[in-house]
Amino acid sequence: MSVRSLQSYAPAPVRAEINVTSLIDVLLALVLILMVTAPLAMHRIPLPLGANAGGAEPKILGLSVKTTGELYLDGSAVSRAQLSAALAGAAASASPPVLEIRPEATTRYDEVAAVLALAKRSGLPAIRIEGTRAATAD
Repeated sequence: MSVRSLQSYAPAPVRAEINVTSLIDVLLALVLILMVTAPLAMHRIPLPLGANAGGAEPKILGLSVKTTGELYLDGSAVSRAQLSAALAGAAASASPPVLEIRPEATTRYDEVAAVLALAKRSGLPAIRIEGTRAATAD
């Protein structure tokens, strides 16, 4: 009998190894859950809760933006310079009004964006936009 024949019958040494496949699956699932939930926890939107502290409703200042680019502040036509002065004066008052912008359905976006930028520069604390839909032809 040779040494080689005795080696083939010898039991192979037992190696204890941890199966990491299931561990990796669990870790990948946890990473996926964290990736989905982390952005949700970071972005918080402050919402006003309850009524106003003063109890009185704020005055609403209506601004209509026509398709032609004309501006109407509470029903009277104004230029951009007049609008800027009126909004700055309203923002400086003791109880500033809420600006409600009402563009027509077919008003170009850049017209509305220019009015929004002007309103933001005026310093009004609250600005609302009332959206309308264009009529569809059936």
